[in-house]
Amino acid sequence: MINDPVELPAGTVAWIESITAESVLTLRRHVARREAWVVETGSDSMSKQSYFLRIDRAGAKGHGGPWSLLRETKIIQALAATDVPAQKIIAWHDELHLALQEMVVGDSELDQFERPQQHAVMMNFMAALADLHRLDPHTLNLSEYCLWPESAEQQALSEVYVIEGLWRSIPAPPTVGRLFSAFGRRWLENHVPQEYQHTVLVQGDTGPANFMFDDERITASVDWELAHFGDPMEDLGNIVVRDYFYPSSGGNLQPYFAHYEQLSGIVFEADKVKYYTVQQLLRSVMSLMYTVRTLKWNDEVAMNLGYEINCQRGMCDAIARAMNFPFPSESMPESVVKLGNDDQESGIVFSLIEQQLQRQVYPAQSDSFIAHRVEHINAMVEFLRRKACYGCHLDEYEQNEIAVMMGSSFDDLPSAEDALLARIESMDSIADEQLILKYLHARAYRLEDLMEPLVRPFANRFLAKVD
Repeated sequence: MINDPVELPAGTVAWIESITAESVLTLRRHVARREAWVVETGSDSMSKQSYFLRIDRAGAKGHGGPWSLLRETKIIQALAATDVPAQKIIAWHDELHLALQEMVVGDSELDQFERPQQHAVMMNFMAALADLHRLDPHTLNLSEYCLWPESAEQQALSEVYVIEGLWRSIPAPPTVGRLFSAFGRRWLENHVPQEYQHTVLVQGDTGPANFMFDDERITASVDWELAHFGDPMEDLGNIVVRDYFYPSSGGNLQPYFAHYEQLSGIVFEADKVKYYTVQQLLRSVMSLMYTVRTLKWNDEVAMNLGYEINCQRGMCDAIARAMNFPFPSESMPESVVKLGNDDQESGIVFSLIEQQLQRQVYPAQSDSFIAHRVEHINAMVEFLRRKACYGCHLDEYEQNEIAVMMGSSFDDLPSAEDALLARIESMDSIADEQLILKYLHARAYRLEDLMEPLVRPFANRFLAKVD
C-alpha cells in the first residue's frame, strides 16, 4: 500500500484498495479542467489494472452545486441499463465524494486522426446520440436531479438560469466578460425558439473530445456533468461547439446531422441548432467570467484564462452566423502595436522569466503533469509581457471605439463599458443587436490577439457548416 499523495483526501488510497482488493501501485494527476486521477492497482507491475478517479472537494463540503459529481454519477448509473455507451461507475464514496470509474478503452482526440477515421467515428457517434435521444426520459428516474421544462423559454434557457442562480449573489466582475455575457444573454432572450416539441435527456456538452473511441467505434461518451432534460437540438448545437474546438467533421456537419435525423426519427432544425450553439458558448462565457477570478493555485489557470477569450469570440461568431451578419477582420490595431513597440522596456523582466522557463525549467521536467504546468506558466508570463507593452494602449483604443458607437465621451474605459452595458440590457431591436455585435465581435478578435499565448491551443477555429 502507498500513502495518500498530499493532494488527495485522506483515506482515498485505502478506499480504492478496499474496492478493488488490490494494492494501489501508482496515482497520476490527469490533465483536465476538473480534478481527476489515473489509478493503477495490482499485486505487481505485471498485473496492473487501471481506473479513473474523479474528486469533488466542494461536494464533500456540501457545496457541490448544480453540476456536482454526485449528480453526474447518478446520471451515469441511470444509463447503465441502456444501450447508450457511457463509462461505468465502479464505486462511489458518499463522504469524500469520490467516483471510481472504469478506465475506458480508446482515444479521445479525434481531431488528431485522419479524415476517413474521423468520418467513421463521427457517424458511429451520431448513432449513439440517436440512441440517447430515443430513450424515454421518464423511465430513467432522474426527476430528483433533472428538472422537466414546462415551456419553450424554460427549455431553451434552463441551463442559463442555472448559471444565473449560481452567481446571483455575487456582482459581475468589472471586466469585459460582463459585456459579452450580457449581450449573449439578451440575444438569446430576444430569439427564444417558439416551438416546444421534444424533451429528451441531453448530454449537455457532447461531441468530439467528450467521447472515447477505438478504431471506428465509440467505446463511451464521457463527461455527463451538464446532462439535463432539454431539446435534442441543444445537443446538436453542443456538437457544433465541440467541433469548433476539436475539429473532427472536415468543416461540414451536415452529413452527420442527416444521419442522426434518419436514426433518431427527430427532425433536424438548423435555426435551433444555431441558437443552441450560441447558448452553449454563452454558458461558458457566463461561468468563466466568475471562475477565472476565483481560481486557486492548483487549478488550470492558463487553460481557463485562454478558454474564456476563445468562448467570447466563438459566441460572437455563432451569433453573427445566426444573424447572417459579416465577420470582422480584426487584430491588434496598428496604432496600438506602434505605441507598444515604443514601450518595450516594461516587458523586459517578463521576457527574461520566459526564457528561463523555456530554456532551463521546462527541459528539466520528467513528470508529464509538471511539464504541462511549466508550459502553461510560460504562456502566462508571455501574455503578461504582451499586456505590459500593449494593454494600456489597447484600453484607450477600446474607450474611443465605444465613444464613437455611443456618440458620447467617457473619462475612462470602465465608465464607457458601464454605458455600453446599460444599452445591452435594454437591447430590443435587430439594429441594436447588429451595432453592438459589430463592436464586441471585433473586440473579441483584438483580445485574442493580445492574449495569443493563452488562446494558442484553440486559435484559428471556425464553425462547421450545419445547413
